[in-house]
Amino acid sequence: MELQHVSYQYPGQENGVTDLSGTFPAGKITTIIGPNGAGKSTLLKILSRQATPQSGTVTLAERPLTAYTNKLLAQRIAVVSQRHELYDDMTVAAVVKMGRLPYHGLLATVPDEEVTDFLAQTGLTSLADAHLDDLSGGQQQRVWLAMALAQEPQVLLLDEPTTYLDVHYQQALMTQLRQLAAAGMTVIQVLHDINQAFTVSDWLWLLQDGRLVAAGTPSDLRQAPLLAKTFQTPIEIVDVPRLGPYIVQVPEAT
Repeated sequence: MELQHVSYQYPGQENGVTDLSGTFPAGKITTIIGPNGAGKSTLLKILSRQATPQSGTVTLAERPLTAYTNKLLAQRIAVVSQRHELYDDMTVAAVVKMGRLPYHGLLATVPDEEVTDFLAQTGLTSLADAHLDDLSGGQQQRVWLAMALAQEPQVLLLDEPTTYLDVHYQQALMTQLRQLAAAGMTVIQVLHDINQAFTVSDWLWLLQDGRLVAAGTPSDLRQAPLLAKTFQTPIEIVDVPRLGPYIVQVPEAT
């Protein structure tokens, strides 16, 4: 995916994104990082066509995003977000089947076997008949991922996918994202955990106040002065045994 001079402001507000240009490498994991209010989630909405830029162009496979029908776009891009209240009274299997609708009619009956693999991939087989509102936040997050994978997208967008996951499932998710990227899927995610972002990503976008400060590999952006200026807090990079370079916030002198 590529952005060319994309700007978007929410109606009646000043926050949004301004003049964003750059590429998200195909078959790689790109993580969008930055302080609160930097425009990270707004950028995801633009990439998924949930928000239409006031200026600029977003392209997928060298084709403007606006040229895709809703059905075709749903076969190309899937989104894992944090709020899906509409599905609370549905079973896990029924929710995951929603991800298959771009390949069927809206009122079609999706066969159980079409979602078997996606339930297995996300560790949800035993919960297939459970109702969503009976699950923990972490279990629900895996349901959203399974539904997105059922779309068999070229591009997977994730907004804070580790928020409700314990450490074990965070690691499992990051491993799964690496596997998906290795198989050719383009993964674009927003993360608050900066060290996790630097560990899992092939490419990073660093945003501040709706603008792209820098884009590059983790080694390109692992610069204490750059990160300290962007996050407006003292930062040092230290070597941690078995972890390597680690980004830490330094307490300010009192």
